[in-house]
Amino acid sequence: MNKFKKILLGLTLLSTVGLSTQVSAAEKAKDEGWDIPNIALGNGLTDAEKQQTRDILTKDLSKVSMLSGTNTQNINEYIVDGNDLVKYVTDVPEFTSSSKAYSSALIARTKSGSGVTVDIVTPDKITARTEAMYRSAAITSGVYDAYIRIASVRPMDGSGALAGIYKIYDEVDPASNQTEQKERDEKREVAQDQMQVVSAIDQQNQDNKDYSSENILVMLADIQMELQKINKKLSDMSDEKKKQEVTNVVDEQIEKNGLQEAITPELKTQVVNNMVNFTNTSAITDKELTSQLSGFKDDIVKNGKEFKDNLLSEENVEKAKGIWQKIKDFFSNLFK
Repeated sequence: MNKFKKILLGLTLLSTVGLSTQVSAAEKAKDEGWDIPNIALGNGLTDAEKQQTRDILTKDLSKVSMLSGTNTQNINEYIVDGNDLVKYVTDVPEFTSSSKAYSSALIARTKSGSGVTVDIVTPDKITARTEAMYRSAAITSGVYDAYIRIASVRPMDGSGALAGIYKIYDEVDPASNQTEQKERDEKREVAQDQMQVVSAIDQQNQDNKDYSSENILVMLADIQMELQKINKKLSDMSDEKKKQEVTNVVDEQIEKNGLQEAITPELKTQVVNNMVNFTNTSAITDKELTSQLSGFKDDIVKNGKEFKDNLLSEENVEKAKGIWQKIKDFFSNLFK
């Protein structure tokens, strides 16, 4: 009996060591994955196009200052397919498991607090998503402190690259449990819905020379940060009162950012619904998200390629206030 116990104890110790080794190996792979750049290539590319895309994404990578100390010679590689497009790019409902991805992405971790930087290295080939959109989607979904390159050898909307960013994140840094995965999925859903809202506002303002989606993204960042500030109050409210409070914040930020002419009542409703969903995710209490959004906003206002700072002028804000008030009065009078 004693001999049996010793054998049993030995097996238990061996299994414990084996489990510990597996966990350590998983952590090691995770760390190594972030210590080197990661590429996600579209499955629709030919072998020659894949190599061309690799060359574009990695050109002069070692010269990027924020990657100083990163081993840019070794690179992990993943393939994005139709299933990934369906899973990650929910703002394009037309995708199916047989869809092909072509645009591609590279992502490398940067030092804590550095924020997210996106460089579209083939801007003439990415037709529907901007650098600011990729940054906003990454941050809102929980991807922080990263250097990202986007490229395509064919004219594409850029969805494959976005799916690639999310896929790399899940592969290199997988959720530790079902709860964490659920939280990730919820944040991504909000991020993708935001992109759909931005696209709808873009479409509405396609002939407006004084419009820029970068201004919308700054406004959305402002709204999210304001909602984080009042989260405690929101958590104690009924769903109806919470929606009204979110609406008030949205109204204030539309006005503050001088965007009353760009956002119709119908589009405002989409913004409100998206932000209500945001308040129901774990992101609402994420202090790191606050920091990342703040850095993103400040950088866009200062360095945004398309940011319209004239929208923030006192004259334009006052003019827009009047237009917005007329719209509100019109809808109010409908129910009198």
